[in-house]
Amino acid sequence: MTKRKKMTKRKKMTKRKKTTKHKKEKPRPVIGLLGAIASGKSLVASQFAKLGCTVVDADRIGHELLAEPRIRWALRDRFGDGILDASGAIDRKALAGKVFADPRNLKALEGIVHPELWRRVTVAIDAARHSKTVAVVLDAALILEKGLDKLCDALVYIKAPAKVCHARAREARDWDPSEIARREAVQVSLKVKQNRADYIVDNGTSPEHTSEQVHAILLRMMK
Repeated sequence: MTKRKKMTKRKKMTKRKKTTKHKKEKPRPVIGLLGAIASGKSLVASQFAKLGCTVVDADRIGHELLAEPRIRWALRDRFGDGILDASGAIDRKALAGKVFADPRNLKALEGIVHPELWRRVTVAIDAARHSKTVAVVLDAALILEKGLDKLCDALVYIKAPAKVCHARAREARDWDPSEIARREAVQVSLKVKQNRADYIVDNGTSPEHTSEQVHAILLRMMK
């Protein structure tokens, strides 16, 4: 083999190696969680996390936003000092009392918080999709209402009896049925959520049973 042919062959091999090295990986799938309040979305999200998924928790991001001075003072200017606790931080219970009592207040809250909230959620999803994670799980209360389902490859509805959800809400958050009803009134119906779902998880029995269903869904999605 001549020297020129050897050099040509070496260049082709080098080019092939570089092409393989820089080949883009397929973005990871995004799984959106739907369900009633206290149906167990956080539990399901944690079980997906144990299987190697990245969870984007909109509620946690919302908590972080409420601690930022710009958001905190904008909310105080709109709703008054009564929404602040003794340390000057947002009292979430006091804020919720105002927001869910009047649709105009809810709209005002969303105008202050939601643009930045959904921007950060979208950025977090995009970053996770292009990481080494197995899949991305979106845990947010208003996926359908805010059009976040457009970012999802699949929707999972977490199903649990109303009595179970109410008991969980009372124990974890000290919410009675009337408080749950006020909050669910601003969301789409559970029937719509269930009909929109690609998969359903029965979370009315044991965590072990829920975990088995979550594992089966992930296996099906990754095929």
